[in-house]
Amino acid sequence: MKTTVDIPDALYRRAKIRAAEEGTTLRALLVNSLAESLVRPPSATDTLPLRDRFEVDDGGWPVLKRTPGDATVVTDELVNRLRELEGV
Repeated sequence: MKTTVDIPDALYRRAKIRAAEEGTTLRALLVNSLAESLVRPPSATDTLPLRDRFEVDDGGWPVLKRTPGDATVVTDELVNRLRELEGV
């Protein structure tokens, strides 16, 4: 199936570079990444809506909320999803 997805420029460039490094196509990289993310069991924090995982401090900076036992790893992917959510 074909679809159109709006990908932030910086993320697109990083994906193109990764695909080239792995000797594969952007399409294959995206399909494999999507498939992997759908098979991975969600962590406790993944069940929270993304908006509920952070708050904005007085300076306007997003601050990730942590709960006891939270094993969330702050990755570029998470930061990019937060940016997309905020329209940055």
